[in-house]
Amino acid sequence: MKDKRVFVYTEAAPAHQDVVVYGLNRAGVPIMRAISDHIAHIAIFPIGPWLEKQNLDLELADRCSILPRPATLLCKALNRYPRLGHGLLNALPPLLLAPSARKSDADIVFIFVGADVNQIIRGERLARLAGKPYAYYLVDDFILPMRNAGASKSTMQRAAKQAGEALRGASHVFAITDGLGEHLREYYGVSPTTLSLAFEPGPRPTPGVKNQIIFVGGTNFLYAEGLQDLFKTVGRIRATGSDLTVRLTVPAHIAVNDLGELPPFVISEPIKTADGLAHEIAASLFSFLPYSFDQRIKPMVSTSFPSKSIEYLAYARSIVVYGPDYGVATQYFQKANLPFVVSSVTELEETTKAHLTLQPDYSARYLQYLAVAHSLASVRKTICSNLSLEA
Repeated sequence: MKDKRVFVYTEAAPAHQDVVVYGLNRAGVPIMRAISDHIAHIAIFPIGPWLEKQNLDLELADRCSILPRPATLLCKALNRYPRLGHGLLNALPPLLLAPSARKSDADIVFIFVGADVNQIIRGERLARLAGKPYAYYLVDDFILPMRNAGASKSTMQRAAKQAGEALRGASHVFAITDGLGEHLREYYGVSPTTLSLAFEPGPRPTPGVKNQIIFVGGTNFLYAEGLQDLFKTVGRIRATGSDLTVRLTVPAHIAVNDLGELPPFVISEPIKTADGLAHEIAASLFSFLPYSFDQRIKPMVSTSFPSKSIEYLAYARSIVVYGPDYGVATQYFQKANLPFVVSSVTELEETTKAHLTLQPDYSARYLQYLAVAHSLASVRKTICSNLSLEA
């Protein structure tokens, strides 16, 4: 195969492991590292958290360029007030980043897409301005968040049409799960390849066990219902004399905004380092992985893969998945025969009580599966074979 080069476009800057971020800011890093030798440049429009160069992944930082901060601030203002014109929001970043893409020796633009449909549109425009073919990596249903935000039917239809045209014009489309791939095939007429997340675990800590349940990452609508059920469950167990607590990793004001007032047994604050997070996960009775039972967001629950589960597999003693049978997380753990999956409040309470009594440790099983299913080598093989890169 020809030794091709890749120009990456992302709106989630590849963060250093000790920077407290979630989603693609963290999950996208190992995928880029898997093909690091093929990456010519990484262009970043940081619509999420602003990260300075020193906050970026050490292996990737020297190839990163970030949209100038004044332009980023303008675009973020437009994003908050879409009536000011999504036209400019979708035109300005590609226009400013296109010169570096044109000058690059890269053969293809590889676009990482989160839950924002406009990332699809901006990525395609950047590739067109650069005169290069492009490929996508998609990790979420990008229309459902618009519906949840109250977008009109005509706005969603227009966005879906633009996204469909961009997706069908791509050289290749990767999807994080089989379910998302099927969704894209059905609604947009493309044939995605499943590209699982990659992870490079550090040494697993072996601390003493706390009477603690941990939940890592954002507390948004996908997880809020399950977390509230967990709080009620722990409250009932504590009423019998247990000192069981719940540990969240977002700032308390974010958790309160998403979940309402937190019970006194819930600690909600960021963990500042990757080693610290690994230690806290390893010390917990179990790591909690809930997904909403709400039928209105079934499309996202059945297509989106929770990236936190990879860190759970790397460091947890035990993992409890709580969600509907059609959920990606539920099916993932059941297919791999990994403990535990529960689907009712009663099962959740019984499983929690059993953990308090038995303190099970399945870490060896989780690590073995992680090495097989989410290695950098596996991800590299998938990307290289589909983008005609040297393996």
